[in-house]
Amino acid sequence: MRAQHEKKRYVASISPYTTSILHYRKPFVVAWWGAAFPGFGHFMLSKYLTAFILISWEVIINNLAHLNEAIFLSMLGKFDEAISVLDQRWIIIYVCMYVFSIWDSYRLTIEMNKHCTLAYHEGLPAMVKNTSSTEINVIDKKNPLLALLWSLLTPGLGNLYVTRVISVIFVLTWWLVITYEANVFPAIHLTMVGKFEEATNILVPQWLLFIPSIYCFAAYDSYVSAVEINNFVDRYLGRELKNKYQDRHFKMPI
Repeated sequence: MRAQHEKKRYVASISPYTTSILHYRKPFVVAWWGAAFPGFGHFMLSKYLTAFILISWEVIINNLAHLNEAIFLSMLGKFDEAISVLDQRWIIIYVCMYVFSIWDSYRLTIEMNKHCTLAYHEGLPAMVKNTSSTEINVIDKKNPLLALLWSLLTPGLGNLYVTRVISVIFVLTWWLVITYEANVFPAIHLTMVGKFEEATNILVPQWLLFIPSIYCFAAYDSYVSAVEINNFVDRYLGRELKNKYQDRHFKMPI
């Protein structure tokens, strides 16, 4: 009873709606995604509430400060115009949030890696409740390339494939909002019919610059999630087979 009571560090939480796997991550990679789009680093760590706050803050404050528009003008060499469009009332508070997102995602990754080490030493304890009256989550291996492909076709579908429904809600909702506001799909239609100048003119740079980050992150996150779910399935099944079916006196080959 004592050993069971001491197992407080879980390596996975599996519900009908999401699969969260605790695994080793490189702090600099997580911090980089936090820099690419504040909140994405926390999103990778399954800190969904914190990620929602930071992502919402990024979109709202960035728009109020006209930061993406200023970046776009700077890329065209129009530095004076870039400075003039920035709203000084919002840009300073944006910088504080931006730095916090990078720092906190880096710090949390280090702490979670420590937690992960202890959880593995405790025998891979997992919280599993994968059925409900509305949904079921079958714990099986996923094809990482399929997860990547679906995410490239439509961000969010890869996460749906690996049963991370909370991630789907985040990614797909913001993808729809951002592409709508940026006029991406009308621009694609105009491009397909050869009206390139019109397609360029209707794009909204302030919203358009959000797209590379969210598009690439959705693909990366779904691929990594599929790989780590497969690793967890291998370790979990290996543990169960060893504990329940392997003779205790069996000597493993050296």
